[in-house]
Amino acid sequence: MTTPTLDIIIPVWNSPAETRGCLVSVMESAQTARLIIINNGCDRTTELMLEEICDHLGERALYLTMERNIGFVPAVNRALKRSEADWCIILRPTTIINPHCIQQLLQTTTLEQAGLVTPRCLPEIPLPTQLLKSNCTTLETCEISFVAIAISKVMRETIGLFDEELDGGPWCLKDYRYRADAHGFRTYLAATVTVEGQPAALLGSLERRRRLVETARTICQQRWGTQEHLAIYLPKETDEEKLNETLKLLLSAARHGHLFELFLHGRQYHAACKSGATCLHCGITLHKLPALFTIRRLARTMTALTTTYPQLQTVCGLDDTPFPGFDSTLPHTKLFQLAKL
Repeated sequence: MTTPTLDIIIPVWNSPAETRGCLVSVMESAQTARLIIINNGCDRTTELMLEEICDHLGERALYLTMERNIGFVPAVNRALKRSEADWCIILRPTTIINPHCIQQLLQTTTLEQAGLVTPRCLPEIPLPTQLLKSNCTTLETCEISFVAIAISKVMRETIGLFDEELDGGPWCLKDYRYRADAHGFRTYLAATVTVEGQPAALLGSLERRRRLVETARTICQQRWGTQEHLAIYLPKETDEEKLNETLKLLLSAARHGHLFELFLHGRQYHAACKSGATCLHCGITLHKLPALFTIRRLARTMTALTTTYPQLQTVCGLDDTPFPGFDSTLPHTKLFQLAKL
């Protein structure tokens, strides 16, 4: 199999010590990749450091200079326009990667319909619950971060660049991932790859940034709708065919950004695990119910979940099975609506 070509994009705005640490870790981890380094209106100290590193890299570096700080996302878009590589990895200048990170990410890019690939980005993206209960190495996700994100050339030629009118952070990323999903591209988490990055440097007043985030949230939700968080219970007599049908439906909905808590009896849970359901998607969490005091455990778990996630709602199973202990349960047609089927 041919190794894909790779560009690594790093927009830089001052912080020379942290930036040098990032660049050194990249040079040690990706000895054949090209680095696209953007001088995003840096001070002279940082500029000299960047010029020194680019001189050392020679043809392995593309150095772009902006007269002023145009913002992280616009700088990324300028770099993406200059890239012809099969994959681009975007990093914040405070991100530190380990020696095997790049190779492990590239292995994940071969998965079906991969358009976006992310490592576990600390501290922004917490460890998915599924990884505490399984040996998943890859699974689909909706959580991505500019700490580190890989983007395929095929996808970016299909859906375009990031929306520079959004917040340059979570809502900009959500919008881009929604666009990827709308065109059939998948977002994968390389679960065994961890990178660390510091929060991005912020420009402007707190009030201006707050307004920007709220505007971005409104625009994104108008385009794609709001995220739903639902709990589903399958009765003990549910057969494997209905279980698989439910999992398939939840996966379709999870790809659109929704979250699910699926409660299963022991036999169902083991069948789901055997079929790889624990490694389907970060938005689907399986809960195993005990053989004894089943409803009591279900009620206790739901109390804890609704305390943590006040927006959590219950929904009927595909055969209109109500959720035990809840009078107001959404109809099962809600699942088809969220899956857009």
